[in-house]
Amino acid sequence: LKRELNNREAEVEAWALASCWDVKCAAENYFLFGAAAPPLKKSNTATLGKKGKVNSLAAAMAPTMEDREAARCLAELLEFAILRLIRLGDLALSLGEREDEVNPIRRATSERPVDTLEPWESWKTLQQRRESIKRKDISNKASSEPLPSFLPSRVSTWVRNSFANTSTYEETYLELADAAVLLNRRAGRFRFASRLEDHRAEVLISRGEHDLAASILSNNVGACARDQWNRAHYWRIFRLACCQRMSGDVLAYLETLTQSFNPRLASVAPKKTASLFQKDLESIITDAAVSEPRWGAFPFLETELSIESKTAGKTSEALPFLRRKLAKHLCFVGDELVFGLNINSHLPRSISVNGIRLYLVTAEKYELVYRRNGIVTEDDAFRILNIESPIIIKPGKNHFSFKWQPMTYNSYVLASVEIQWKEASFFYDSALLRKPMIGLHIQPSEPTQLIELNPLFLIPGHVQNVRLVFNSVSDIITEGFVKFICSDGLQVVPPKTDPSKLEESWSNECVVPLGSCEPGKRIVITTLVKSAPMKHVEGGDNVQTMKAKVETLYHHKSYSEVVTKGHEPKSRPMKTLLEAMVTTLDRPALTVDDADAFMFGDDRVMVNVSLQCNTPVPFYIKEWNLDLPPPLVVEDDGDLNKGIFRHAVPEGEVLLMGFKCIRTSVSDDQPLSERPILRVVLQDDFGKTFLQVLPINLEDIYKQLRKEDMYAEIYNATAELTCSVEEGTVGHPVPFSYKLNLQSLMLPKRRKSNNMSSAGQSIASEVGCPILYTIISDGSDWIVSGKIQGLIDFASGTETLTLQFRGIPTQSGILRNFPELLLKYLPSKSADKNLVDMLPPITVQCRNPDYFKSMAYTTSTSLAVPAGIDEF
Repeated sequence: LKRELNNREAEVEAWALASCWDVKCAAENYFLFGAAAPPLKKSNTATLGKKGKVNSLAAAMAPTMEDREAARCLAELLEFAILRLIRLGDLALSLGEREDEVNPIRRATSERPVDTLEPWESWKTLQQRRESIKRKDISNKASSEPLPSFLPSRVSTWVRNSFANTSTYEETYLELADAAVLLNRRAGRFRFASRLEDHRAEVLISRGEHDLAASILSNNVGACARDQWNRAHYWRIFRLACCQRMSGDVLAYLETLTQSFNPRLASVAPKKTASLFQKDLESIITDAAVSEPRWGAFPFLETELSIESKTAGKTSEALPFLRRKLAKHLCFVGDELVFGLNINSHLPRSISVNGIRLYLVTAEKYELVYRRNGIVTEDDAFRILNIESPIIIKPGKNHFSFKWQPMTYNSYVLASVEIQWKEASFFYDSALLRKPMIGLHIQPSEPTQLIELNPLFLIPGHVQNVRLVFNSVSDIITEGFVKFICSDGLQVVPPKTDPSKLEESWSNECVVPLGSCEPGKRIVITTLVKSAPMKHVEGGDNVQTMKAKVETLYHHKSYSEVVTKGHEPKSRPMKTLLEAMVTTLDRPALTVDDADAFMFGDDRVMVNVSLQCNTPVPFYIKEWNLDLPPPLVVEDDGDLNKGIFRHAVPEGEVLLMGFKCIRTSVSDDQPLSERPILRVVLQDDFGKTFLQVLPINLEDIYKQLRKEDMYAEIYNATAELTCSVEEGTVGHPVPFSYKLNLQSLMLPKRRKSNNMSSAGQSIASEVGCPILYTIISDGSDWIVSGKIQGLIDFASGTETLTLQFRGIPTQSGILRNFPELLLKYLPSKSADKNLVDMLPPITVQCRNPDYFKSMAYTTSTSLAVPAGIDEF
């Protein structure tokens, strides 16, 4: 009875399954037509697989609501057909001799698949018996057990063939499930489709078709990750790993193992499973096959780059080709940079890696790489920084450092970090990570080179040596040149010019090449500069300048050491320009601050000259000479400046010089138009001498000497007028006296020339005639009386005499005009009249009282007479 009931149920189930199969075939043709129809978008249609079937993995959601609803109904119908197929399988096994046998579909899709109940074998063990595993899978597939014939003949052939044996039974299930996956995807029910895909993969695993199962699971493993179903996600990764380790797909299994250590799955991953996975991972990375691919940034290790050393600044720059921002740090050539690398390991145990490398790529090259394929290779890298092995990466956070001393100025990107673990290399490209991208802008280092241009100034009107000292300090100079440029009024010649060709070699500029120079070396260039005399123009630029421009190509001081060790590629040198300038003084090196002269003794004059130094650097006084026009000359021992020989005179110092001079006779052939000139020879530190011609203003002393000479040619006498009283009355006589000094007429005279008969005689000895004196009151306020005229005889030899007379004031008030004394020659009979006529007149220098107070009459005695008095 039970058997008969099972047969009837099987017949009903078979008819239901056959009907659903017909619907499945019709639906398949319907969607194939829809996929080929022109109105449907290409992206919304399923692609055709082998034999014209629709590939369920590539199927997309239907474009219209009607199609999605139809696909949903058909998907539910096929799921119903799957349930009917499973039930028929249960009935077939119950009608056979093996009633205790489990339905292979139910066994494969159970909570604990059969293969997970077996002991876990290591990767090495599986590799050793890889061939035997393949042979066993092939034999199991070929020796599928037949199922009992329990279906009536009226059932469709497709149903009867599906239950021919366990293999065809499983294939029918796979086909129905694949169709249901397609329809669920077309209906937009991706989670339903994902669940059915898991069942299909489990059936394939049970059949030993691990490659197909791995293909399904690898495409389905991300569905739970998107929904953040971490436990289901980890389960699928685990099943995928089981398939790949059994199929021997080394590369795919390595990727799956690294994905299993995702930090989001750490909370759901069993510790034992993680430990087993790490053992397999440690075994796989020793396989040579994993060395060929370029592995990306897998989550079992997380990296983060940073700059630990101080930089000169930081800017942000957009990278349009990546749609990312680059944090660019400003540095200089030769800076010792330190990059920090934090590695967070999610492995349960420590690992030892071969090396860690940081790829530095120039910004220009980086853009080309990402416009090409986005893969940074060793050929693209400008510099690869290494951390040498052995390197232990412990579970959790690890910190490592890279050191770099750049020698080439450019812009760089910290493009990628490579972790070399046994045979595998994992690349963590900055462009693919969510961490900020780091860049470097390396600028040329500050040059340490120095130039010194001497002297600090040029003296107008002289040819001077100019010395340029170039010191490389710590830079490595490859080449360069020095260019001397002169302004108007200056000219320069190239160094080492032949003296015979000096005049034709003067020019406004010249270029001198500089050779290579090691650190700490000096190059000295000496040349000649000619300065024209300064011409001061009102409102114009009177400064003459010579510029020295030194342009060099140089490397940092550490360049040779770094390049020799092979740590850095050879780079182009940096370029710098140094300038120095020397100007001419706007005034002479020495200027006369003051000049004074005074007479002392008999015909001697002391000349004092104050000189001020205007040079920025000290000069030495080498020679000096004072040239004076007649009648003054410096005495033989009159130079009082012996102590200033080789004396350094700094800027602003006033130098006092003194000269004793003597007054000499002047001859007619001596020129009288010369000016006093002080010639001083200065000497600098290089031994170059400069003659300074300094005019001196001694006009006062020369004017005094000329006046004395003029007075020496004129016969003069001095007189002092004295009054007996200081006040009186108009009309009353007042006694006066002249004290006359005739010494100048008695002494011999200095002659300018020898026109007269005797050059050293007095008027008394030369003429021998008396002098007539006369006291006159013309133009004064007085009337004179008494002895107001007389003779002076030199025969007595008296040099002074007193002349007395009376004066009567003619008006009241303060009187300041007094009578005058005149002297003139009175030729005698024995005197030569012609000689007397040639003599100059005699002048009298008279000193009068300051004033005389004259008062008016206070009383008057008068006589009255009649008007006719004339008659008497």
